[in-house]
Amino acid sequence: MEKSSSMPETVLRRREMLANTPLFASVQTDLLDELAAKAKMVKVDARETLFSKGDPGDRLYLVAKGLIRIGVLSADGREVTYGLIKPGQLFGEIAVLDGKERSADATAMEATELIALERKDVHTFLHRHPAQALHLIEVLCERIRRADNQLEDMVFLSLPSRLAKHLLMLVQTMGTKAKPGTPSAIKLSQQEIADHLGISRESVNKVLSKWEQAGIVTLGRGQITLNKTAALEGLTSLE
Repeated sequence: MEKSSSMPETVLRRREMLANTPLFASVQTDLLDELAAKAKMVKVDARETLFSKGDPGDRLYLVAKGLIRIGVLSADGREVTYGLIKPGQLFGEIAVLDGKERSADATAMEATELIALERKDVHTFLHRHPAQALHLIEVLCERIRRADNQLEDMVFLSLPSRLAKHLLMLVQTMGTKAKPGTPSAIKLSQQEIADHLGISRESVNKVLSKWEQAGIVTLGRGQITLNKTAALEGLTSLE
């Protein structure tokens, strides 16, 4: 469960983080100060669940530091990832807007810091600045398009193509910083990768082992290093 940070966090820091988010970027200073004063800093440990599908949707979150995974459990108990939320991005907007239950789980992929705004404060803000609601609509549309793309991938792409596409997305989201053309590591296990795609670890390992023999990736304990991203890019459209 989430826990409020005991570390001293100033209103100024929260204000700066909110101001760097498109939803709040054009807001007047006095209202931004008011929102920052009402906002709370929340810390979530790595692999800890912030909220689960079916929980009350009482807060909107902004990632200040870390990475949040949004997903659900399939009927057979496997995890399916809808998206990864990076610093500067919002999540939790669906339940905050319609007042219904959470539609998915939110889990920290690493130690994460969040800014949380109560639902009533978000609604007050949107009533005073209705034009800003367009940004939330854009966020929702982006999530819908991503879900559509994932469904298309599941139907039309082979497993190697899906895996290659997912690894390239992960390296952009959470890979270690590296110069262009140099290897970049993703600190996730094969089981976690399999969970993201809703498939078995054995299926992922079979493909990754072939790629390792070809020098495309290097497999380590809880880590996958991408050596040849161009080769993976070439695999994303292959059947």
